[in-house]
Amino acid sequence: MPTIKDVAKLAGVSITTVSMVLNKTNHKISDGTKKRVIRAAEEIGYRPNNIARSLATKKSKSIVLIIPDLVNPFFSFLSDRITMWAEKLGYFLYIYNSRNQKLDEKSFTSLVERNYIQSALIVDRRIKTFDEEIISRHNIVFLDEFDYQKKDINIVTGNNEEGGYIATQFLIDRGFRNIGLNIGPSNTANSTRRLSGALKCMIDKGITYDVKNIFHGNYTYEGGFEAGRYFAQRKVDAIFSFSDMSSYGILEYFKKVGIRVPDDISLISYDNLFINDILSPKITSVDQNIDEIAKLSIQMIDDLLNNNLKEKKILVSPKIIERESVKEDKG
Repeated sequence: MPTIKDVAKLAGVSITTVSMVLNKTNHKISDGTKKRVIRAAEEIGYRPNNIARSLATKKSKSIVLIIPDLVNPFFSFLSDRITMWAEKLGYFLYIYNSRNQKLDEKSFTSLVERNYIQSALIVDRRIKTFDEEIISRHNIVFLDEFDYQKKDINIVTGNNEEGGYIATQFLIDRGFRNIGLNIGPSNTANSTRRLSGALKCMIDKGITYDVKNIFHGNYTYEGGFEAGRYFAQRKVDAIFSFSDMSSYGILEYFKKVGIRVPDDISLISYDNLFINDILSPKITSVDQNIDEIAKLSIQMIDDLLNNNLKEKKILVSPKIIERESVKEDKG
């Protein structure tokens, strides 16, 4: 197997020069020397040993993605997109499933340091206590609205307030006024912002809203089932559910009691999971543009590691994917 020493000998340069060229760590090396080293490496089929390099430098092109629930199809899809974009920029991705358990600073630090991980992507609302020094030292990028009050955090996420606004406007534009809101946990920033967007839309449209039409859910199928029971008793005309997983529970309850969607109650959801095209009726949903979030988050990490970061907070605009679960209200 060819070694870095073989490349250096063929190119007529030192081993240090070969290392700096292949790792892109010295921009003062001439273009001619760089081309000679790369040509020599290709000619003899040299491939860097990433494990050995990590042990020597205590660094690697490795990222860890921390998610709360790999079973949830939203996080599975997000993981898939991030993996794809990480590979495109030459990074290796670890996926850490916290299984909805709290990950403290000590456990997190141990995880990244023993694996020589350079950066972390976190989409888990349970991680709220990390010190800013920890966030900075380990190049953490958040994929959820972690805490806007922390000025020195890096974040790429969907614009949840905009999503809440456009989903509510979608229902209002179709004639609905008696709208149920199936929101997420009260300690979740993305739910709070979706709610803020929904209520702002109603204010802008001059609609007086009954707060009893708000159900505090938990983004789960079981929570959605209970939300369905609640909204059936409230006799709402339409529902904006803040999570596709909850929407599936709502549909199941409605099916159980004979409520038809959209004939009796219309439903718009959030996340735009692939299951929405399989169910009957197919569910209209807010698409967060996960592929763009994944792409921009990996780019942010690359910029961080190369001291080229220009923007610390990126909000990606969502869009509505219209299907069958919302009708025009003729009333």
